[in-house]
Amino acid sequence: MKPADFNAKIKLAAKKIYYPQCLQYIEDNLDPDFHGLAKATLPYYLPSSILDLPSKEERREAIDSIPDDAVPSHTKDIVMIGVKLLWKKDRSVVPKRS
Repeated sequence: MKPADFNAKIKLAAKKIYYPQCLQYIEDNLDPDFHGLAKATLPYYLPSSILDLPSKEERREAIDSIPDDAVPSHTKDIVMIGVKLLWKKDRSVVPKRS
């Protein structure tokens, strides 16, 4: 598989937003040889997809769909920190109204 194809598949998996659906997409659409790499890469793509959700409650539900024992370890923490960092970055870019 070409890196660009792999990258595109992981982005599509992350668009599923909820972790179980993301994993299902990976298992259904990637060769089993790439499942481990895809699962290790997913936490870096999920934050931007989760941040696109319209409410804080929905973002919390998406993060909570990640089990505490997900592989790789600290997946939930990586995603949570990523969402917070992107949210802060987005807020700092928005011009303040006077």
